Amino acid sequence: MDALLTTPTSLEDRILSFDPQQVRQNREKLLAEASTAQWLATWVRTLDGRVSVDLSLNETHLEALRRISDTFSGALLGMLPEPALQDFPRMALAKYKDAFFKQQRTWPDLNVSDRASLICLDNIPHSVGLPRQLYSTATDSFKVASRDQFLHLVEHLMKAVTHEENIRGAINGHRERLATILHELFKNTHDHARTTVDKRPLPISIRGVYSRYYSAEDLAKTVPKSKKDKNGNELPLVINQVERYASYFLRPRVGQNNRLVAVEAPTFLGLLELSIFDTGPGFAATYLKDRIADSTAQDQFEAVRGCFKTGRSATEDETRGYGLWKVLRDLNDMKGFIRVRTNRVHVYRDFALYKNLFMQQEIVAPEERLMDWQRGITQKVTEGYPDMQGALVSVLIPLGDNL
Repeated sequence: MDALLTTPTSLEDRILSFDPQQVRQNREKLLAEASTAQWLATWVRTLDGRVSVDLSLNETHLEALRRISDTFSGALLGMLPEPALQDFPRMALAKYKDAFFKQQRTWPDLNVSDRASLICLDNIPHSVGLPRQLYSTATDSFKVASRDQFLHLVEHLMKAVTHEENIRGAINGHRERLATILHELFKNTHDHARTTVDKRPLPISIRGVYSRYYSAEDLAKTVPKSKKDKNGNELPLVINQVERYASYFLRPRVGQNNRLVAVEAPTFLGLLELSIFDTGPGFAATYLKDRIADSTAQDQFEAVRGCFKTGRSATEDETRGYGLWKVLRDLNDMKGFIRVRTNRVHVYRDFALYKNLFMQQEIVAPEERLMDWQRGITQKVTEGYPDMQGALVSVLIPLGDNL
């Protein structure tokens, strides 16, 4: 899909057919659904592309929007301005948004699914477009909810996507840290993703929180497995970084002399995803400002690191500057995983396979280091990533015992 962003067709031919069934199938892959939402935002915002949605027999435009909204990317499509959705009338889009935000105000309900999301739309009245679960409505200013309120949000997100008996292991001792990570990342979208870098209103600003649970059983079906040729030799495994991370928990534990390590059952139950998404300028653009136009991918990578350094904040809020090093420290304790995709940067950090890599000597915390998605551990990042709209930060936490 990235090839369409790097080598787009002529403007009149930039019409993408949205297939909700294909999206539902692909969302079983790790981090796929939030990534699809960012891809669509880039297609529409950066490349002026359009999206078509086929209507079923006797289906109205409003009914079609409701039908595709069971996917995160489908729900996002209904938030886009009228020109982005081909042949969809403005009235249908307005009715859809009204119904969507009314329903969102009732979340969480008693149903348990394997995914949950909250979407902010900044271009409509705040009382409608900013979810009460993410914002404090005690005053008219609509400030981001407090960290304590985010602790409740984390609880709701986890219980919305999996049963409480699955919420076990290291995450139980780190819920407050997880709430702080989520609070910091979302507050960053509030501070920097609603306007251009010179603080002009964006024509459309969509932000959100997405949560997903991948059971061990589902991961065993979707993560590629090693294969052998007819002579018994292991073939090279085509696997991406997040699949490699998941495979760490799926494979049997091996100790010295290749003996299986005895552990108490059950061990690995699944992975919890928490993703923060926005359609703003992106981390690198926010950091570099007018220098972004002439920047290389390496410049942007260093800018992303700069955004997350301890104490780094473009605001005067004394509670900010949490710093990526603390995020990394907490993820290290939980054997977590983080991926950041923004502008021309696509990086990650794996604390299961590479737990003790890039550790600082002076304090017990990881260095502010991220690895390139294609090259892994490298000093020179890949130059060929497309320029993505906004920022997508995804965190994965393993659930289970003795991990």
